[in-house]
Order: sequence, then C-alpha cells, then structure tokens
Amino acid sequence: MTDPDPGRTDTLSLVTRAWSAALGVDGIAPEENFFDLGGDSMAATVISVRLGRDLGREVPVRAVFDHPTAAEFSAALSEDAL
Repeated sequence: MTDPDPGRTDTLSLVTRAWSAALGVDGIAPEENFFDLGGDSMAATVISVRLGRDLGREVPVRAVFDHPTAAEFSAALSEDAL
C-alpha cells in the first residue's frame, strides 16, 4: 500500500477544518455529508470564503453543493476541478 498523496491529505485537512468551523461540528469524517451535518447556503459561503483565503484562489460556493462530502470536495480542489 502506498502513502496517500500529501497534497490531497493537506487539502482534506484544510477542508475538514473549514467545515468544522462553519458548522460548529468537531471531528468531521471525510465521508460525512455537508447537509447531514446541518450545512446550508450560509455555511457554504463561509467555507468558500475561508478556503479561498487559505488557498489563495477562488472557491465557488456552488462547489460545496456539487461535492457534499469533505472527501469529494477536497479531491475536486486537489484536481483543480472547481
């Protein structure tokens, strides 16, 4: 088994921290769904702004809706698919 891609791991960590802060939920697992955790459009906006600042690039609010788990969202960010 190979080690996970460090860039992807770093991105997943950024995403889960941003989601935790916006949702007020600690210990978000990569496969948990944003909406099941209480996410809404306001939280998605907070996440978009925070990640945009942290990554130094635009992160569309829509991306949270299109990729509703932290794993999907971070993979899309890592692959520059947003």
